[in-house]
Amino acid sequence: MITAMSDASAPPVPGFVESTFSPLVHAAVHRCLGAAPPGDGARTAIVLASTVGDATTLDTGSRSLVAGQAHQPLLFMQSTANAILGRLAVDLAVTGPLLSLSTAVPGGIAGELLTTGALLLETGEADRVVLVGVELAAGDRAAAAHRALGTVPPAEDLAVALLLDRDDPVPHLPELPAHPPPAAPPDGYGTLRGLVALAARNQGTPP
Repeated sequence: MITAMSDASAPPVPGFVESTFSPLVHAAVHRCLGAAPPGDGARTAIVLASTVGDATTLDTGSRSLVAGQAHQPLLFMQSTANAILGRLAVDLAVTGPLLSLSTAVPGGIAGELLTTGALLLETGEADRVVLVGVELAAGDRAAAAHRALGTVPPAEDLAVALLLDRDDPVPHLPELPAHPPPAAPPDGYGTLRGLVALAARNQGTPP
């Protein structure tokens, strides 16, 4: 298993504006696949998961509309996570499955990602799968959504990517509390804490 992380320092991606969401995903996936041996793009899948998605883009676009300002077309395009997956597919010549998930499991998104990745490998849809979880530090509206869902946002913008290969066993999640406290946990990783723990275990460092 190969892992990679990216934070708010991720370089911008041409055509994506205002929000760090897409640059986070772009950087994490590039780093993950860049550390792997070359593979067949037709047999590579990418699965992205987030609890509330690109809340910055949605907030920016909706506030502009309420203020009577002209809508920025790029915000409409990038408001769906499929946009950055399409960009990655072009950049990396990936023609396998591209999937976007939204999950509100209190324990985090890692379990859904691992289950989906394992299914793609077991059914022969792909020989390797990049799993990427991404979450932004919550503004007021995103924080309210997390409270309603019973989930916890990370303290900072973050993306974590894992590369699973058909020849490697799908990793088991470290033991984590199913119901974190209502405030951000001390580690600050929120819904990404399971993925961060897997990445740290893979690299032999504490999260």
